[in-house]
Amino acid sequence: MTYDRSEAELARTLTGAADAAPPPVGDLLAAVHRRRGLRTRRRVQSALAVAGVIAVIGGGTAVARGFFSSGGGEERTLSAATATATATATATASAGPTDAAEPRRVAIRPAAEVWPAAVTRIPAKAADGRRYRPVTGLSATELLLVAESSFEKAGRLEVYDTAARRSTVLADTPAPEGVKGYFVQDVEAGSEYIAWWGETPNNSDKWADFWVVPRAGGTAKQVGQVTGDLSEVERIGVTADSVVWSVTGGGIHRMPLAGGSPEKIAGTDGLHLMSWPWAVDVAKGSEGEDEQKNQTKVVNLETGQTAEVNVPDGVQGLRCGPVWCFGKEKDQENDASVVQRVDGSDRKSPSDLSSWSGERSLARGFGLFQVSGVVGRDARGEETEDGQAPLAAVYDPVTGTTAGIGKRDPSGGGGYGTGISSSPTSILYWDEGQRQVEECRKVDATSVPRTPGEPAPTGKVTSCTTTTEGGGKELTVVNLLAVPSTE
Repeated sequence: MTYDRSEAELARTLTGAADAAPPPVGDLLAAVHRRRGLRTRRRVQSALAVAGVIAVIGGGTAVARGFFSSGGGEERTLSAATATATATATATASAGPTDAAEPRRVAIRPAAEVWPAAVTRIPAKAADGRRYRPVTGLSATELLLVAESSFEKAGRLEVYDTAARRSTVLADTPAPEGVKGYFVQDVEAGSEYIAWWGETPNNSDKWADFWVVPRAGGTAKQVGQVTGDLSEVERIGVTADSVVWSVTGGGIHRMPLAGGSPEKIAGTDGLHLMSWPWAVDVAKGSEGEDEQKNQTKVVNLETGQTAEVNVPDGVQGLRCGPVWCFGKEKDQENDASVVQRVDGSDRKSPSDLSSWSGERSLARGFGLFQVSGVVGRDARGEETEDGQAPLAAVYDPVTGTTAGIGKRDPSGGGGYGTGISSSPTSILYWDEGQRQVEECRKVDATSVPRTPGEPAPTGKVTSCTTTTEGGGKELTVVNLLAVPSTE
């Protein structure tokens, strides 16, 4: 579950251990970014131990100091100390020493106060004990959920009615006969069908398949299978007669629901599906230098119309939907977010929000931003933060309304998730019953990773790990389809 508070917090933690531990091995941020790019190979968890701080990376996103354990898959779990190179230094750089009696507060209200009709609580598990994984909203009161048969393994699809407070089984999500190690990947809701694709991520086979079920429910049908480059699925969509998908190298393909051979959609070289019928010229989950590239166009695959993006100077990582774009200023010291329309109009830089390298676009043109909580520095020059600030925020670019997401844990942890739909989701969620518990102990210095070539350390150092306790009963869900329309 997604992406956390600030890089600055991780830096403070590592600095505290630096006196007693050798330099950390490798680059945690680079590993986080690499893991995001490998979301379709996300089934095997890996762990990084950096200067006594344990960072667990799994479920397609990065988690440090507090694993939000309400599920796996593409869910974007964000932990307080997970660094995403977006420390929201705007507040830090501009604010001086703060008055302890009246500290500045992050002016972002919780989503439940801003959009009360869009926030609800649902069971974290189905009646048979299967753990729920939210996908996206189907309407203002209907949530599409995956019920996992085991960790990160989808067993069936359900629709939860937030008004009636009950769930209905939509369909089972079976594995193809004779295929071992099969996992369902992204799920996509179309106007008539629900579609998903699957693969065998723990082996080297270049193979994937596609499934659909009527939106009203029924028996799932395998549409077809693909191999080679066509199996490097990036995003999927579903129309009245076809499954469509883009591949990581660029290009968009379709396959008839009635079965048949896949075909490439003409004129889609270098394009990547965003949400049918919209395509863009940047890949999902771009990393490294590609992460900083600006999107230059938005293409409607049904009409063939192309809208050129008006990219202003000094902006990087600009990502656009059909109407709105989200990016950040190149000034790394400032790290201010940038919001504008595709044509460059209505440009603004929302305060207290930090753009980051994950998915920025949500359904209905909303943007997802990080909130660091840093509000200034104390008399010793150390950062101070608002402990009540949300972990992230949803931003409505039409009205400028900002709604807080997630619960910030006093111990420095916390997390939230985004739905696992292929196109930008309308769901964000978290478990308010979870808390982070830190445990520290003295360990032999030789057990701490060090840079190759450095002398072997001696003596004892303090090693701390943070685990998640509690929760697992309810999820707080924000459904953006229930937010009143503003445009």
